Amino acid sequence: MVKVKKKRRARIKETRVRKKRIRGIRHATEILSDVPSEKCFWAHNGWIIRNLQEVPIALENMSDETFVYHVNRDKNDFARWINDVIGDKVLARSIENVKKKSTMIAKIKKRIAQLKG
Repeated sequence: MVKVKKKRRARIKETRVRKKRIRGIRHATEILSDVPSEKCFWAHNGWIIRNLQEVPIALENMSDETFVYHVNRDKNDFARWINDVIGDKVLARSIENVKKKSTMIAKIKKRIAQLKG
């Protein structure tokens, strides 16, 4: 009787872990996919960013003036867009106070690698 209960508990636990992994994979796929066209990030310089993977590319090619337009002491448009549209609250929190373009690029690339991992 005791062995049956232990086996059942182990099976239930294994099922929960498996479901959690599947949800995590699905969530990562959603975070890395294109957003609907009406929710794209329209940068001040004319760039249109459709997904998280395009953000570091855009930042690397963006002038300092454009970056400061979107990220300054009053706002961080990238963190807000990543939180509200992309849905990656973890990344949004980690970059919300970042004011250097190189630091933001590094953090976003690291998060993309984790999601793909």
